[in-house]
Amino acid sequence: MILIVRRLLAWGVALSLLLPLVLILVLSLGGLLTGVGDNVGGSICLRASLCIGVIWATAVVVTAVTGGLLALETGTDPSWSKSKRADMPQDQAEGLS
Repeated sequence: MILIVRRLLAWGVALSLLLPLVLILVLSLGGLLTGVGDNVGGSICLRASLCIGVIWATAVVVTAVTGGLLALETGTDPSWSKSKRADMPQDQAEGLS
């Protein structure tokens, strides 16, 4: 489970960083095409940029949720200390390490 969450987190971070660049490029291309008189190409680029923006917003939300899941799954809560883990049964304490 942790491997899937980490992989999802890596993809979410990558998409969150790269999609704004793609969005800027597609919006710029749409403005350029509209400026030279290609209204059909410009509208296609604007619709594509809308889809990219939705995917980007989804990637940001997925990154936040998977970061929280990873923190909960690995037990990286700062309030947990080694002394609290020592009070737990051995099988539970091993799952948190």
